[in-house]
Amino acid sequence: MEIKNIIRNGIPKEHIFYFFVANILFANSSHADINNIGGYLSLTYTSNYFDTDDHRSIRNLNWSGNLNYTFNNNHTFYLDSGGYRVYEDETDTYLTDTVIGIKNNEIFPWGETGHIGYAAQLTLPTSELSEKDELYTALRLSMPITNKWDNFNYFFTPRVKKNFHKYKTAGEKNLTEWVASFNTGIGYKWHDFKVNLSLLAGTGWNYHGTRYDWDYSGALTGLWQITPHFYTALSTSNSGVYFDAERGTVGDIDIFNLNTATYSIAVGYSF
Repeated sequence: MEIKNIIRNGIPKEHIFYFFVANILFANSSHADINNIGGYLSLTYTSNYFDTDDHRSIRNLNWSGNLNYTFNNNHTFYLDSGGYRVYEDETDTYLTDTVIGIKNNEIFPWGETGHIGYAAQLTLPTSELSEKDELYTALRLSMPITNKWDNFNYFFTPRVKKNFHKYKTAGEKNLTEWVASFNTGIGYKWHDFKVNLSLLAGTGWNYHGTRYDWDYSGALTGLWQITPHFYTALSTSNSGVYFDAERGTVGDIDIFNLNTATYSIAVGYSF
């Protein structure tokens, strides 16, 4: 969905329900301690190794935002949304999907410093792709498992997602019903600097039960907390397929391949 179309036509009627839910989730925040409200705004420029004249060139400008309200022993309501500007091929401005959720990363302790939590979120289909596929919403459940040792912290989060479309197909494309994935990573903090290595991998099934390949997205990020509120970050990331559903293993996970990696610089404000 193009931003100019939203301005001209307004919010689709079928999305009003989600904004009603968001209003309920944050209704009490106006009466709560301002310290319980937080979030961030970020702006990221992404490019790859190729020259801008090369047909393989990728250049995007992304923006994202988060608003959250914490209550009752670290339970947090959150709202995430954003968009991006494409500077190659089909140059235009797009929105990403918006999500509304609740989470708590410290429900069950394990060991001396570990915790097991939960997160549940609903998708508001504000992206162009979701609009084309006539996605009503999606429900994703996850279970973050975290621990830390000295200046190191690490996490492993299994996730499952159920999509709800109006139809099982869109044009000649079979749509995805289920997605199973995991997100894992390790980080190191030294004063105002952080380094994180993360990996997201998963697979899916369409409405006819056909399983897709296992694919991945990995990233190495360095972040500098310039002030208590402003930060900047540099990262390299890559994605690909590492297990074919029919042929088995097809390759290794490679984050630093110059031919396929992308590089990003971000600035952000947290509150």
